[in-house]
Amino acid sequence: MLAAAIIAAACEAVRPGTFASRSAVGAAPRARVALSSTATRAGLVLAPSSASSFEDKILGGMCVRRFLSDDGEKWYMWYSARGADFDPEVVSLSTGRIGLATSSDGVSWNREGAVLTENKDEWFFFDTTHVGIGDVQVMSSQSEKTGGVGMYWCYYFGGDATRKRDDGPKGESMSIGLAMSSDGIHWGRVEGEHPNGAILIPDENEAQFDSAFVGWPQVVIHAELDYILYYHTIDVKSGKYVVAAARGKDAVQFSKVGPVLEAGPPGSFDARGAGARHIIEPRIEGSPRYLMFYEAIDDEGTHSIGLATSKDGLQWDKVGDGPAFAPSTEFGAWDGGAVGRPNVVKLDNGKYRLYYYGQSGKGVGISQEWSGIGMAECTSPNWSSWQRIESTHDPRA
Repeated sequence: MLAAAIIAAACEAVRPGTFASRSAVGAAPRARVALSSTATRAGLVLAPSSASSFEDKILGGMCVRRFLSDDGEKWYMWYSARGADFDPEVVSLSTGRIGLATSSDGVSWNREGAVLTENKDEWFFFDTTHVGIGDVQVMSSQSEKTGGVGMYWCYYFGGDATRKRDDGPKGESMSIGLAMSSDGIHWGRVEGEHPNGAILIPDENEAQFDSAFVGWPQVVIHAELDYILYYHTIDVKSGKYVVAAARGKDAVQFSKVGPVLEAGPPGSFDARGAGARHIIEPRIEGSPRYLMFYEAIDDEGTHSIGLATSKDGLQWDKVGDGPAFAPSTEFGAWDGGAVGRPNVVKLDNGKYRLYYYGQSGKGVGISQEWSGIGMAECTSPNWSSWQRIESTHDPRA
């Protein structure tokens, strides 16, 4: 019952993958503004759309990939979304189904619809009530699963109809799964080694740090036949969010390593912990091998994005005493309440682009006045000097 109690307390404070309202912790209330206002929508590139029922309520985390060829560049964005018609008994997160948007420049996006939804075929699987995007890799494999061709590997997470408490929501105890595709659009689930079809599950021992849930995965190819899967959870002992890692040789089976990034001291911008993250390998001479941009939560529940570095992918050092990217200070801004779920893409000429989830901060969970996916750019190694880039099209289209 320890894990259930921790989850219950966290849901009252800040649900995993959601944000606390600034007005709930004493900040001045924000006026409702029109998204047509240039100042208040700076950075917003994709917002909930009334034209699509699976995503007309809230958007969540994303995975963005840039592909270059002789014909130019093409961008894919897989993102989590939930519609107003989604089962209200499912845990209040910005998960539900996974959509796809495509672009020629990574700025203006075309929605392609839902590409991976809750599992309606295997009732005993871990993902029957909601799913969320984690990571997409393009890898080749000689395994029987792929037939030896290049495939899209989607690491996602989800929950089933189980309730940890009689009065609790469905789908709190999340696990991590894998799906594969030849085109990034049509996906087939890969049954993992666990009975519920997952490749990574919460620890069955409720005293372990990750017995509450495992979610928001990312896989890094550390070396040949050496894959590190990062995820986050709520530490059942401290009640704080923690980034953890697992390691494997085939990108399908993983053994847990343990926590790799934990909460900062009281009063810090990440005092309540570290959550969704994105790790890149910038290959800059004289710098650490890896950078981790991570979602940080402070004592009051404000979410921002922090930075950490590592030489080996397991031992991490935080950079600075504050966030690398924070909520907008513009009055009424769409992302003035919270920012998180970072995803960083390398551009040309030393530039990097940050995609992130943002929200206005009024309410928690899916009850947001404005929310969506934003974008900012910087030139390395100025990792704290991000400029929000506005989309050239209507982000609600």
